[in-house]
Amino acid sequence: MKDISNTIPSLAECLTYAGGTKYMVVKEGAFAELPQVLGSYFCENNSKKCFTACFSDKNTYTAAGKAVQEILQTAGIPVAESYIFEDDIHAEYKHVEKIKAILKTVQEKAEYGTQAILVPVAVGSGTINDLVKRAADELSLPYLCIPTAASVDGYTAYGAALLNEGFKQTMSCRAPIAVIADSTVLSEAPAYLSSSGFGDLAGKIIAGTDWIIADHVFELDGKGELAPGTAPIENIAWSMVQNPLKNNLVSSVNAVKGDKDAVKILFEALGITGFALQYMKDSRSVSGCEHMWSHVWEMEELCMDGIPVTHGHKVTIGTLAGAAFTECLFKEKPPLNKTVPNWAEREAVVRNTFAALPQILPLVLKTTQDKFIGNTDKLIRLREGILDNWDNMRNDVFKKLLPYAELRSLLKDAGCPVRPEAINLTRERVIRSAYKAHMIRKRFTVLDLAFELGIFDTVLQKMEMSDYFG
Repeated sequence: MKDISNTIPSLAECLTYAGGTKYMVVKEGAFAELPQVLGSYFCENNSKKCFTACFSDKNTYTAAGKAVQEILQTAGIPVAESYIFEDDIHAEYKHVEKIKAILKTVQEKAEYGTQAILVPVAVGSGTINDLVKRAADELSLPYLCIPTAASVDGYTAYGAALLNEGFKQTMSCRAPIAVIADSTVLSEAPAYLSSSGFGDLAGKIIAGTDWIIADHVFELDGKGELAPGTAPIENIAWSMVQNPLKNNLVSSVNAVKGDKDAVKILFEALGITGFALQYMKDSRSVSGCEHMWSHVWEMEELCMDGIPVTHGHKVTIGTLAGAAFTECLFKEKPPLNKTVPNWAEREAVVRNTFAALPQILPLVLKTTQDKFIGNTDKLIRLREGILDNWDNMRNDVFKKLLPYAELRSLLKDAGCPVRPEAINLTRERVIRSAYKAHMIRKRFTVLDLAFELGIFDTVLQKMEMSDYFG
């Protein structure tokens, strides 16, 4: 692995790398900046006029939406539409179509002149933001993000994580032009939303160790041709996400208690990971197998007492699962396995694994086949290269990975669920979900490392015999 910079860029520097988002502020009374921000960043330094369409739910309208609209109207910026979703809104693509229809209706009224710019305003947490983001992108409209909780990294991300025909995917779309977050609003959000954000941020630890693994495998031939989905580490994205990560986690552990300073640190850290996404136009820098575990449970519609489990809480358990899997894999160097799988057998396993989710089976089959290595010579060369580089890879991974026990303690202190039962899972289901998690993305992670070495089942057996998730 090449040398990686240990510098930590400032928020201003991260904004220059982002490309899409031009301004982000997190402070008390931030909403007062709305008129100036709209004029400067949406209306070409006030050379044009703009009007808005605000989207919120009942809770976020009360928390911020009403105040935002009053400030806009007082400043003479029209609010052409104020749409309030029902409380049970989910990140499903069908809602994007509804938002688009509303925005088109507003545009067609033409009450504000043909040269006036329509600015969709997302007031809420991750779901509302992702829905408005995608709708705005499909209509080529710039949008403004008003977050109401430090709950996800998706506010500033280049892309929206949406369920479409039962398959959870990150759909490409431009990030918000500006993000205006009031620290008081963030700190007063329900505690479970702050702990969700903390879990999402903690997941970057596994994203980091998975990227280290992918980098090592990429460098085996210097071209990444031995295994699909590998990628070299990119210094700038790494410095934004990974270099400040441990300090940010320790400093934001009290966000769940409404501590304003901790919430500010948490939100800015989440925002900057989104800037890394913008910079890379790819989620490799912020997402590894921990998100794949989470995506599986999202596709299975995991609920607790009839309420969908938050993204960050699913990522939390996925993070612990990823840490446990990584520790078990690297406990000892495996022998060279010369058994080579064949596609017919693999296809049968995939079909059986996703039998209960037939609507997404075609996509899973394609993903699995795209990364399947069926050439015997190529697979043996890959295995030999990995084993020859085993000690270096292991050492680099463990420099980044927090030990499972330490990670669990940190997550618990931050109010995150650390036992599967806390989000209506079982220990067995978490471990067995590794099979599905490995099949849904081409990105090379620790799951792929185990599979290509022919030790996937062995690693899961070690997890089953351990005291993880206790």
